[in-house]
Amino acid sequence: MEIILWLVIMIVIYLGYEIFVIRKDKALENMKNGKELTLLRKRYKLNFDKLDLKKTTRIIALTNAFIISSVVSLVSIVQDLINNFWLQILSVIVVGLILLIPLILLFYSLIGKHLHKIQEG
Repeated sequence: MEIILWLVIMIVIYLGYEIFVIRKDKALENMKNGKELTLLRKRYKLNFDKLDLKKTTRIIALTNAFIISSVVSLVSIVQDLINNFWLQILSVIVVGLILLIPLILLFYSLIGKHLHKIQEG
């Protein structure tokens, strides 16, 4: 059941990016000043004029969809194991943050290194 939840969330989030950001020129251009690309630009000294913005945004969209769907699915599994309402609420906060922050740091560092190689190469 959690695999279906994971897949549905992943597809919905990615399609949201595709429909509302990637396919709209103005929204796509605004991504250059968004949090994700600003973080990557500063940390990895990227120049998005040299990179394909649509491909970069698709990578970000897939990554965000993967991270969010994974965290939601794992929190759902933990909640199924707990019967107390307040412990379920606490598990959402604790497990969610414990998973979310390292996943963001890991995947965005991989993306930044990959994009830096493309830009230089």
